[in-house]
Amino acid sequence: MEIEDVYGEEKLKNSLHYRTDTFASVYMENMSDDTFKVKDLPNMAQLSNLNDMLIRDFNDDGALDVLAIGNLYVSEMETPRNDEGTGVLLLGDGKGYFTAKRGSKIEFYAAKGAKKIISLTNGQKDYALVGNNDDELQFFEIEKN
Repeated sequence: MEIEDVYGEEKLKNSLHYRTDTFASVYMENMSDDTFKVKDLPNMAQLSNLNDMLIRDFNDDGALDVLAIGNLYVSEMETPRNDEGTGVLLLGDGKGYFTAKRGSKIEFYAAKGAKKIISLTNGQKDYALVGNNDDELQFFEIEKN
């Protein structure tokens, strides 16, 4: 089935059209001169859309890292599910480049329709709470190095 079969050629001709140069998830660095430097995130961050991020220094190296979540299960008829995300940890080098880790390497598995992530602290322990669309919350302990 083609998109014309779903909407009809006339409706498509008269519809609002957007154009993009990329669908990649990117890192944008403000160069403080009214310009931005744009870099694609690693391939492991491109497996699904990213809906939310927790930003902090996860490996205590002095550079900010990103724990990102995503997926999109409720898509339009002409769009397939976007569901390969399990959460990805992007370890930053402080210069705008990231190394990606996921799955058992980070003991974090948020493979549902993850929409929101927040951090919680209870005493000396840190946690990540993941809100999933039309599903249960997930709760992960963030290990300190």
